[in-house]
Amino acid sequence: MLTDLKLDSVDDLLADIGLGELMSIVIARRLLGDTDELTQTSSVPTTGKKLPIRGAEGILLTFANCCHPIPDDHIIAHVSPGRGLVVHRETCPNVRGHQKEPDKYMAVEWSDDFEQEFTAELKVDLQNHQGALAELTNVIAKTGSNIHGISTEERDGRLYTVTVLLTTKDRVHLAGIMKRIRVMPHALRVRRRKN
Repeated sequence: MLTDLKLDSVDDLLADIGLGELMSIVIARRLLGDTDELTQTSSVPTTGKKLPIRGAEGILLTFANCCHPIPDDHIIAHVSPGRGLVVHRETCPNVRGHQKEPDKYMAVEWSDDFEQEFTAELKVDLQNHQGALAELTNVIAKTGSNIHGISTEERDGRLYTVTVLLTTKDRVHLAGIMKRIRVMPHALRVRRRKN
């Protein structure tokens, strides 16, 4: 393992852990041979709230803002000192080449049940008319989603691209939101932002 981490001695390994360059739990799991994925260590979480990532108890967990992973996306976690595990979609450009640096990434998977909402970003092309933005926000609200941010960009005098950051439970919920937007009379195109 020292060779993989490009370290000369165990003392260097311990120093990197102490300085926060490496996460001790990741090193411990590698020493135990559990390098492929985080596994459930206990059937009862250490906190009352269930976590969205299986086996992430005791690990600081962050969801990347670049790709906004949501349940049922294929995901990978970047081991980031100070930020813990940063979960990305596998297709995110920010985690390209993760196979070349296995010490900085961990395969993770979604837990079967959890108590959390996630954010996703949609881009909606709308024909410009009075009340179009109000219609869009009403459709989103009726799906049980909250809007965290919204911005518009005029493409020409009659067409706007609206970027919406909204809450969702998982990919099925997001697909339902997108379907409701698609049937709006002035919506031309709806897509999830890739990155």
